[in-house]
Amino acid sequence: MTTIYTIHAPEIEKLELVKAQMATLGAPTIRVVDCGDYYMALEGCHRVAAAHDLDITPEWVTFEQDEVLDITEFDWYDPANWAETVYPAGEVAGELYSRNSCAYSF
Repeated sequence: MTTIYTIHAPEIEKLELVKAQMATLGAPTIRVVDCGDYYMALEGCHRVAAAHDLDITPEWVTFEQDEVLDITEFDWYDPANWAETVYPAGEVAGELYSRNSCAYSF
């Protein structure tokens, strides 16, 4: 069993749309950070939730904690909140994890 945390909870309307698309398109690809006993999704909170609801296992692109990420490619990147644009994946995962994070098991 693999536990994946997402950045935030999905919005219900968007989740239903993503589930309908995923039922046709199949498993999504989602980038995650290996945090040891769980994974932190760097993207795709709606895709993770939809896959979980549909009992589909996504294709995980896994980064180790010491791998360097260019965070400008993610839609959550905001230069006002990040001093740099390149960080170790583990540091990024730690910053993204919050009380709003949701856990899903696959």
